[in-house]
Amino acid sequence: MPNVRAAIKLSDEEQRQFFETAKTVIMATHNHDGYPHLVPMWFSMIDGLVSMHTYKTSQKVLNIQRDPRGSILIEDGTEYDKLRGVFIRGRFELIDDQELCYRIAVASARKYNGLDEETAGPALRHYIRKRIALVFHPEKTSSWDHRKIGSAR
Repeated sequence: MPNVRAAIKLSDEEQRQFFETAKTVIMATHNHDGYPHLVPMWFSMIDGLVSMHTYKTSQKVLNIQRDPRGSILIEDGTEYDKLRGVFIRGRFELIDDQELCYRIAVASARKYNGLDEETAGPALRHYIRKRIALVFHPEKTSSWDHRKIGSAR
């Protein structure tokens, strides 16, 4: 019997393509009381890493300052045989750098709104002025693509 788990795993290239087109990542950090703090975030891939920006005073920033360990989940599909996702454990890095926030904002403006830097740039500079970059460094990845199940049996 074939190893179904291995057969439905997304390749590195499939993961890269999935991340480039996925709209929302669920990010999990550890809240002050030890419970998970989960939030949906828009993201972009910057230098091969899931990158976001958020307000410097947000709960997720406070959580990461206390404990950088966390996880992310990107998934899609509404029927079992179409489910696809990537779950990654790793560490969040906070980077207080306006140029990096700007790069993330430009990439996100392109991804989510189809805007180019020339069109969106001036507004983005204003928008990010109170923000900090969140860059996720993966340590362990699990993935699945149930569309491959038929060929795995």
